[in-house]
Parts: sequence; C-alpha cells; structure tokens
Amino acid sequence: MSVPDLAIPGPRTKAALALAERRRRAQTTVRKGVSMPAAQTAVAHNAPRFSVRASELPIGDVAEQLGLTLRAIRHYEEMGLIACGRGPKNVRTLGTSARARLAAIADLKALGLPISEIVDLLGPDGACPDRLKARLRAQLEALDARRTAIAGYLSGL
Repeated sequence: MSVPDLAIPGPRTKAALALAERRRRAQTTVRKGVSMPAAQTAVAHNAPRFSVRASELPIGDVAEQLGLTLRAIRHYEEMGLIACGRGPKNVRTLGTSARARLAAIADLKALGLPISEIVDLLGPDGACPDRLKARLRAQLEALDARRTAIAGYLSGL
C-alpha cells in the first residue's frame, strides 16, 4: 500500500503525513461550508491550542526572577521539592505556590544550607516547621560566636 505524496516539507513520517491529512481535511471542510469542531476551528484560525493560566509563569521567567539556573529548577523538581505544570510545547510552568516554595529554597541556599538539609527541613506543604526555625537559630548562634571570636582576634592585632 502506497502513501499518497502530499506536498509537505520535511520528513515523510507517519506523524507528518497524518498532520498534513488533518490540515487538508480542515481546509476542504472550510471550503464546503461545513461547520468544524472547536479543535479544528482553533487550528484553522491559528489560535493557540493551549493556554497558560495567568498565575503560571514559564520556567525561564521564574529562573530569571529568582536568579536560578534552569537546571537547578529542573533538579529541584526531580527531587520532589517543587511541582511544575506543563504549558504549550511541554514547557514547564510554575504557579504561585511553586514559585513561593522555590523562592524559599533559593533563600535557604543563600543562607548556606545544603540542598539535602533543605529537603529534610521543608515540609511537603511549604510551611516553615519548628525544625527549620531551630536550625536557623543554631546557625545564627554559631555565626554570632564566630563574629565574637573574629572581633577579639582583631582587637589583639
């Protein structure tokens, strides 16, 4: 069985041929005046097939806002720290709660906590548990002790 030669650029894969056939059918139904289903109407009028909710931003925009790399955000998703949605062309998107959690992770990393400890300290709902508060207080006390030691050393110079 031979596949009809359709005037489409690119490879002649089954998917490409099926897409060309759908486009051809959509054009013929428009010409005949037959009403088309909503999905075909969107394609025929070049309307976007997917829509990203206003509260969700693409991963690139979030990375730029927070000063993180795309790889870091993908790594945090793989670890289960954040949940990304999917938008057009399978682009990762982040809602407001995921962005807030990601900002908290970035802040804790900037404070010197390793990611393995952040995983243990952050709760699954993003709330700040008592263990995290205790860990930050202990880190603050250690920094105060170090500051006092440095000040004492400087005064002896």
